[in-house]
Amino acid sequence: MSVRRIGTWKDSLRRGRDAAIACLLPGGLPIAPILALVDGYLFPHEGVFLYWLARSGPGSGCVVEIGSFRGRSTLCMAAGASAGRKTRVFAVDPHVYQTAQELGENLRHFGLEAFVDAVVLPSVEVARQWSEPVRLLFVDGNHGKESVEADVKTWLPHLQPGGFLLLHDSTSLSGFPGPIEVAKTTLRPGPIFDAVGELGSITWGRRSGATAPWLPPAYGKAFLDATLRALQSLRGAGSNPGRAS
Repeated sequence: MSVRRIGTWKDSLRRGRDAAIACLLPGGLPIAPILALVDGYLFPHEGVFLYWLARSGPGSGCVVEIGSFRGRSTLCMAAGASAGRKTRVFAVDPHVYQTAQELGENLRHFGLEAFVDAVVLPSVEVARQWSEPVRLLFVDGNHGKESVEADVKTWLPHLQPGGFLLLHDSTSLSGFPGPIEVAKTTLRPGPIFDAVGELGSITWGRRSGATAPWLPPAYGKAFLDATLRALQSLRGAGSNPGRAS
């Protein structure tokens, strides 16, 4: 099963660049082929970050992803889960852009379909019927503020103590007002989250209450975040470095 390509030669160069950068980071080699072949909007160190969270993050729950598209981030987490915790990844996405088939093809291409359950339904609808504990929740669905708030509100009760909530496209490197605003109001140190941070365009929070708190490695953050901000500044306010397709 081959991976379908979209875009132009510039997109191929971007994927190749992302894969090369990932190879320089601990844990990047297993996901480099994914970044080289699968289209999507995920910086290379974000892919490595997701890999390590799925591979080594604490708790006995599953991994839930809200918004899978063609599976770039899904595959990074599935690669981590298959190499470490062996927990399942639930990829929740109504696939309004008709990408469900491509997601399935990409999972089969990389031999990771056994670790992923694709749930082709709206996130809030799935959350209302959910019963499993969640140790990692990656929110990357509809970027409207109300949609992001609804995703967080309905899924947060399932996130276990010590588990991680990640909001994609929620930092100054992304340019999406909805996730940025929700991250500012929700992911703050307090009774719900005892640790928060940023990496690339991801804002993360660790749910309070763990007996042995764990922090994910942030490989590449210092250099790559600074580089991306410099590129953003050069391209002008409001640009989106690395996000063009």
